[in-house]
Amino acid sequence: MKELCDFAGEISRNAGGLLLAGFRDAGTVVSYKSRTDLVTNRDRESEAYLFGEVRRRFPGHTVVAEEGSRSDAGTEFTWYIDPLDATNNYAHGIPFFCVSIGVFSNALGRVAAGVVYDPVHDELFSAWEGGGAYLNGSPIRVSATEDIGISMVATGFPYDRKDPEKNNIRQFAAISPMVQGVRRLGSAALDLCYTACGRIDGYWEPELKPWDMAAGVVIVREAGGLVTRYDGGPFHPERPEILATNGHIHTSMMNVLAHS
Repeated sequence: MKELCDFAGEISRNAGGLLLAGFRDAGTVVSYKSRTDLVTNRDRESEAYLFGEVRRRFPGHTVVAEEGSRSDAGTEFTWYIDPLDATNNYAHGIPFFCVSIGVFSNALGRVAAGVVYDPVHDELFSAWEGGGAYLNGSPIRVSATEDIGISMVATGFPYDRKDPEKNNIRQFAAISPMVQGVRRLGSAALDLCYTACGRIDGYWEPELKPWDMAAGVVIVREAGGLVTRYDGGPFHPERPEILATNGHIHTSMMNVLAHS
C-alpha cells in the first residue's frame, strides 16, 4: 500500500504543477457541463497525465477518473482520480483546489491508499492502510474537540440545488446553530484532509462522486477519525453521502443528519 501511496504522491505533485501553471492564465478555457458544473482544459490535461501514468505503472488495475477516462481491468485495485477538485474555485481564480487520488482495495472492501495535493500551498496529504496519515511527510491527527458547540465543521452543496431532498439545505440549517461555525470551502477532498489534520472537526456532504471522497476517507481514518454514512452505516465510495469527524462529535452530527 505504501508503494501505491508513494507513486500517487509523485504523480499528484506533477499534475498539481500543471494546474498551477494554468491558474489565472488566459489560456485556461472554461466549459459548462451545467450552469453550476464547470470543466476546464486544465482538468483534462491533468486527467490525461494521471490516467496515462497509472495505466503505464499498473496496467492490471482499474482506473476511474472524473472527466471520463476509464479502464476496467477487474482486478483487486480501483483508482479513483479527481484531476482537479474544486474546478469552480479554479475557474474563478480562487486559490483553493487540489488533485485527489484514492485506491480502493476489493480484497479489503475499503479505500486502502490515498493522496491529496494542494499545489497553491504545496501541501501533500497522504495515507495508506495501517501506515498512518501525513502532511508533507509529518504525521497528522484529528482534533481533540469534544464539545460540538465549539466545533468548526464544513460542508458542500450539490450541483442540483432545486431538490429539497438532496440539496443539503435542511441539514445545513439544522447543524449551523449547534456549532461554532460552518465553512463551505468548495473542495470535498480538502475538507476531508482538513478534518484529518485538525483544522476542522467534522465534515458532511451529500450527492458526491467516488473520486471526490476516496482519497480523503483513508486519510481521515488513518489520522484517527471516523467516517460513515449519515445513519452511521459503513462508508463506501459508490454511495453518495459522507460524514467524517474527529470521532468525538460524530454521534451528535449523525443524530442531526439522520433526522433532518
